Amino acid sequence: MSDLALIAKIPGVRSAVLGDLEGTFLEAAGDVDGEAVAAEMGFVANTLTGAGEALGLGTLRRISAAGPVRASVVALRASRVITAKVEPARALAAVEKAVDKIFQEWV
Repeated sequence: MSDLALIAKIPGVRSAVLGDLEGTFLEAAGDVDGEAVAAEMGFVANTLTGAGEALGLGTLRRISAAGPVRASVVALRASRVITAKVEPARALAAVEKAVDKIFQEWV
């Protein structure tokens, strides 16, 4: 089973996409247009990397956002970008831990 499939099996994860910083689609799980999401997340990841540098944080590894119902996580490692749509939002912490664990194994 792929790393992305493991993330998609976490309760609350509705979809997950793996791409790279150029926006290239690599893999998707769940009901999602993986190519469109990978392209957008490549752009978002590059923008966030620049923002992290400008804020003095260095290269950002993960950005999470949560609303009352849904949450999203975008995680970067080297040139890879994983994004996951989470619903309900309270499941976000488990997804963040899983993404961190997968990226630690990639290093």
